[in-house]
Parts: sequence; structure tokens; C-alpha cells
Amino acid sequence: MQPSPQTRRRALASLRLIAALALLATGGVHLEQYLADDFSVLPTIGPLFLLNFLGGTALGLYFLVPAREAQGWGRRALDLLAAWAGIALAGASLVALFVSEHTPLFGFMERGYRLEIVVAIVAEVVAVLALSAFVALRRPSTAPVLATSPRPSNYTAS
Repeated sequence: MQPSPQTRRRALASLRLIAALALLATGGVHLEQYLADDFSVLPTIGPLFLLNFLGGTALGLYFLVPAREAQGWGRRALDLLAAWAGIALAGASLVALFVSEHTPLFGFMERGYRLEIVVAIVAEVVAVLALSAFVALRRPSTAPVLATSPRPSNYTAS
């Protein structure tokens, strides 16, 4: 059963907001680590933290822009592209963190779960989940239309 158009719009708006806040949070954590914890001096890791901040902020701001009622295929395609980019950004951040906990990543190894790491993990998991649900709901319906077969002319209902 398909949700009503109004329920679908509300769900999409809620998922946009949740994803936006999660992406902004992960970007903010990476900026804080870049500036306050001197990640800026680390080769490769420093620029990646800065890129994570820029990407998370840009995508978070995009998802804060409310969707209009009348939307064409262009907006749908842009929404899906932004959602997949957000999933990639948050997912790659999680993978990089988990790799850096067990083995050096670009010469850097993370130790322990500071508050910033916990906030980043939560924000990135929420972003992946919200954006995945957004993608599933935002896609055009691909459900087959059930065709009714014509009744023969001599058909009588009993």
C-alpha cells in the first residue's frame, strides 16, 4: 500500500531536515577537529577533514532548502544525487574512522572514543539512515500497474 501524497510529503520533509542536521553536525565535528585539535597539520588527513566539513556543510544546507509542491524530474534527480553524495560522505567517514582505529590510515591512527568521535559516529549513522530512507521514498514509484483483463461479452455475474 502506497502512503498518501500528504504523508509522503511530510515524511520527505522530515527526512530532509534530519539528514541536513546530521550532515551539518558531521561537517561541524570535522571542522572543530581540523581547527582545535590541530588536524590541519596532518598531511592528507587534514585536507580530508576540511573537505568533509565543506561537503557536509554544502549538502546539509541543500537539504535545508524545502522542496516545492510542483517538482519536475530535474529536482528529483538533484535530490537523489545529493542524497547519494551524502550517503557516500557519511559512509566513507565512518569507514575511514574504523580503519584508522585498527591500522594507520595515511600515517594517522585514531585511539579511543573522545566525545567528538562519538558525535561524528552518531551523526554519520543518522545521515546514512535518513538519506537511505529519503532515496527509497523519493524515487518514482516502480510498482507495476495491475491491468484488468477485459471481460468476454458473454460474461454474466452470478
